[in-house]
Amino acid sequence: MEPLHQMGDIIAERYRLTNILGQGGIGITYEAEGKETGKRVALKEVSLRRLTDWKVLELFEREARVLSELNHPSIPAYLDYFQVDTPSDRSFYLVQEIAPGKSLAALVEVGWRASEGEAQKLAIRVLEILSYLHSLTPPVIHRDIKPQNIILAEGGRVSLVDFGAVQDTYRHTFAGSSTVVGTYGYMAPEQFRCQAEPATDLYGLGATLLFLLTHQSPADLPQRRLKIEFRSQVQISDDFAGWIETLIEPAVEDRFTSAKEALAVLLGEREMIYPRASALQQPAGSRIVVNKTASRLVVEIPPSELRFSRVFIKLSTLICKLLFFFLGLHFGLYMLSEMTSVYYARFLLLALLILVFSGLDEIASSLFSIVGTEQLDINLQTFRLRWRLLGLSYQVQGRAKNVQCSCDLNGCALVEELQVHRFGSKLMPAEKEWLVAELNNFLGKPLYK
Repeated sequence: MEPLHQMGDIIAERYRLTNILGQGGIGITYEAEGKETGKRVALKEVSLRRLTDWKVLELFEREARVLSELNHPSIPAYLDYFQVDTPSDRSFYLVQEIAPGKSLAALVEVGWRASEGEAQKLAIRVLEILSYLHSLTPPVIHRDIKPQNIILAEGGRVSLVDFGAVQDTYRHTFAGSSTVVGTYGYMAPEQFRCQAEPATDLYGLGATLLFLLTHQSPADLPQRRLKIEFRSQVQISDDFAGWIETLIEPAVEDRFTSAKEALAVLLGEREMIYPRASALQQPAGSRIVVNKTASRLVVEIPPSELRFSRVFIKLSTLICKLLFFFLGLHFGLYMLSEMTSVYYARFLLLALLILVFSGLDEIASSLFSIVGTEQLDINLQTFRLRWRLLGLSYQVQGRAKNVQCSCDLNGCALVEELQVHRFGSKLMPAEKEWLVAELNNFLGKPLYK
């Protein structure tokens, strides 16, 4: 889009143009100075003659109206809104204070790459702005969070600019809109359906952080099931990577519920894992607890429900096994003492050891079904399977990348190449099938039975 003015031109006898700050589909933004005050301002212009869609003018007027009602130190203040008529055109102008510093896009262009700490500090500042916007009545949704619209000044001050895509929730989310606004690569999936809500801005922030950390457009990063796979492209902690993954979840309901929640988790004031609704139906009466986020799933399998009949059967079985074990041990030791042949003695000793260990295994299995617990903690890279019984615990760990989950009559299994890790032997068949489906759904793999 060619500018309509030359540098030095005076607009409405009030503002002298000094530079072009940016331009896009909705208009051109100039840097200008007040003719009388000398104060630097940002002057955004939309030309009626150049309009190809009347929706652009509606967006521009909405931007001016919303900005006039905002009051936040990190949002450049609204100063003026006016129009200028000429014989061949009518132009509309929005005047704001100018944000000090440079855009994140400009900083990356000259070689700046954000460290994890810098990215986190930046995210905190932006989330504070979004928390303010989303707390208004009605909530204000920016809809175009991207590197070009975030200004970073010396000392770490952050400003959010360009509210040209701004939306008020009540009017457009619930009533509907026919205009797709945003920037490809930074737009949440729901924006392609002309929808937006506060979590839409969180997606834009997550995509912006990826750009700062990778120097690549989020649209160019690998994807799986519409989700950006970026871990191989960055060197950041698992916690921060998981936090970003939650921001860029394709489904709105899988992101943080608000900017305040995202900020609390980032600051360590809230846990990252919390219960999420699943598309899979948990069997009625099941006591399994599943906590899930975008990057982690934790399964807790509690002891069997303590019903009298079940406990009686389990205890009766356990007592019988204990009696059998001690009788067998006593008989074996007696026979061993009577043996005169060394070979027979060795054979009996081996049989006795087998009996002892099988008996112990049976006893432990019975006890575990009554009071034992199991926990599976799995993310997209690793898994940990832990068993707890009477204060004792045992665990195995492995890589989740090539794991397959299955179930059979003996319980559930994690199949890791040549190793099989079994768990959930006390679950009902419906519970086993549901749990395996949950695990494979989380890992993005088909169900194996």
